[in-house]
Amino acid sequence: MKTEVTNNSQDLILSVEGLTVCFTGDTGKRTVTDGITFAVRQGETLGIVGESGCGKSVTSLAVMGLLPKNGRAEQGKILFRGADLLMMSEKELDEIRGADLTMVFQDALAALNPVFTVGNQLVEVIRKHREKDKKKARAIAERILAEVGLPDPAQVLKKYPGELSGGQRQRVMIGMALACGPKLLIADEPTTALDVTIQAQIMDLIGRVAAEEDMSMILITHDIGLVAQTADRVLVMYAGQIIEEAPVRELFHHPLHPYTQGLLASAPGLLDAQERRLASIPGMVPEDYSDMTGCRFFDRCPKKCRQCHEAQERREVTPGHFVRCLRAEEADHE
Repeated sequence: MKTEVTNNSQDLILSVEGLTVCFTGDTGKRTVTDGITFAVRQGETLGIVGESGCGKSVTSLAVMGLLPKNGRAEQGKILFRGADLLMMSEKELDEIRGADLTMVFQDALAALNPVFTVGNQLVEVIRKHREKDKKKARAIAERILAEVGLPDPAQVLKKYPGELSGGQRQRVMIGMALACGPKLLIADEPTTALDVTIQAQIMDLIGRVAAEEDMSMILITHDIGLVAQTADRVLVMYAGQIIEEAPVRELFHHPLHPYTQGLLASAPGLLDAQERRLASIPGMVPEDYSDMTGCRFFDRCPKKCRQCHEAQERREVTPGHFVRCLRAEEADHE
């Protein structure tokens, strides 16, 4: 699925610049993502990894314009093919979402409307963005469901989401996201509810569509192995910040941030020796980091020092390899 990607800025399909998202609740306003900056090039797959609560899904929802009512992008820009999505009306976003920009959500049951059949929902997307004729649109819908591994797609179209298993619903969501040949697919844990065999089939399908359509993808996952096989570049998020960014091979061979090193050490591998013990990262992601000025990983870091209380600026250590850690070079040589 990996593809050769150029560094020409004209090839950018998405550019997120200084995105800060805040949520307002009973306890006041809380910053959830802080100054998120990254780009996705045409035909590129960008992996985003990190523990639950790091801000991965919130970032993707902000890009889609689907933040909940108590969430708001307070700063930054989200440029999709040069146009700022944050400045668009709902009507303008609806012309893009489902066609050029699509998303596979973690919770397929919540994403699908329980009172409409699968056919109603999938055919509606196809008719809005691809094929107006209802009969032809339904035929396309059947073919798509067959491609994502659903047996008897004609019957699946007649069913309601609640009548399908979790894996079947997830495959419907993936089919719906790919139905109109998007320019950018955001896949948030796209294979979580699927068994290993179906996971491989789905990722092969997405890879084939990406190659044929020159589609870009943001892959959000906890599966480090899936990132290694699929992504061109990787962002590592922690407590609402991007703490490391690098080409996938560089990140796996030379992780610089202690948090990235911990994630990789905790992942099993096919070639592991029997006696290898998986590492763990003690502690939890902080729930509120709005007022943290120093390193947000400080309390959990095995390499912390007094200087870690200072602000950690994002910097380029080697070409294309960015990190937010004062001790990055030391970590690389230990």
